[in-house]
Amino acid sequence: MTATLPERPDVIVADEDDLREAVRRTLERLGLSFEELAEQAHTGNFKTVRARMAWVAIGDLGELAD
Repeated sequence: MTATLPERPDVIVADEDDLREAVRRTLERLGLSFEELAEQAHTGNFKTVRARMAWVAIGDLGELAD
């Protein structure tokens, strides 16, 4: 469940469930596992621009990948 910051009602804060779902959907759309995406990042040889953009977005969220 997301929440807003009391002092900034225009800022929405994602909780762990939201982030887990974002990671799941990103990997599903790419057709990759987190490990496959991480390998592309490690080698610097991303198969697509979408994969590179996904790594920027979810690269630090590996512990949330199922």
